[in-house]
Amino acid sequence: MRRPYLTYRCIPARLRRSPRPPQFAYRRYCATLGTLGRVVRKRLRETGAKVPAKVKLYMFPGSNSVYTGRLMLDHKGIDYKLVKLPPGAHAFIMLALGFETMGVPALKLGRRRVQGTRSISRALDEMVPERPLFPADPRLRKAVEDAERWGEEFQNATRRIFYCGARRDRQAFASVVTAERGLPMRLVLRAGAPLIVRLASGAHHASDDAGREDLALLPERLDQIDRWIGEGRLNAAQLNAADFQIAPNVSALLLCEDLAPFIAGRPAAVLARRVAPDYVGHLRRAFPPDWLAPLQLSASPHAAALPVGSEPLPPAAGVVDGEAATDKRPGA
Repeated sequence: MRRPYLTYRCIPARLRRSPRPPQFAYRRYCATLGTLGRVVRKRLRETGAKVPAKVKLYMFPGSNSVYTGRLMLDHKGIDYKLVKLPPGAHAFIMLALGFETMGVPALKLGRRRVQGTRSISRALDEMVPERPLFPADPRLRKAVEDAERWGEEFQNATRRIFYCGARRDRQAFASVVTAERGLPMRLVLRAGAPLIVRLASGAHHASDDAGREDLALLPERLDQIDRWIGEGRLNAAQLNAADFQIAPNVSALLLCEDLAPFIAGRPAAVLARRVAPDYVGHLRRAFPPDWLAPLQLSASPHAAALPVGSEPLPPAAGVVDGEAATDKRPGA
């Protein structure tokens, strides 16, 4: 004779509990933004900002452009769900999901799809006007847009430099992309790292010639960042889209043992530590000495003079020597 199954009706009424309703709330990749996040979200509700109920960020950990997207979402105080994709295979997944290109970061805002850091910054300002990423003044906005566009090119250069180094240091790629992964995925990524690095190098045109050229141009690019900090265009009291575009790339370069000594004392490094201090990874000494010769020649004290004929922007209140005297938290 079969034993009768214990059913809900067999439990005495006084011991019954209402079944817990399913949880459909989207959680952030970190637990909370703290008091700042609660204040921002409360303000968004009060102002009636049109934030979609479901916001998804498609990404893979370790990407400098993904870091930019996450920082901007944090800055806006928007709750979102992370969709972590495997690097390499993410390209086909993005197309299968209906996105126009293979790139990340990508946002799904309800039914709307947005790809690329520059498109995301504008979509977030349109969706949540609070804590704007672009100044209201047309002249200041154009200056920030120009710096953001330049930062996108700097982002590509940083990526090429990294892949040139990762081909020589086989541990570098895994140290960057496995930081937020479980053990099974970490093992898979470590095993597939050489193939992924080779494919990514081809997709991003990260040849040795391109990497060497980017290293030769790096002092000039860092000088440009330092100049903008001196003008108040970057690292002002109120962070903007250009800050979030540029700072993660400086943080990524600081992971390189070969490059960190040439960057650490610059205003650009102060910006990186303020905006994007949590970049995880390590790239050991890997570049040939002749590749680093331009950096060694430019290692003299960095005077960030304004270019001839340029008109400096008015410095923002609370900025002293390129560093804001207010809250130093990322996104503050």
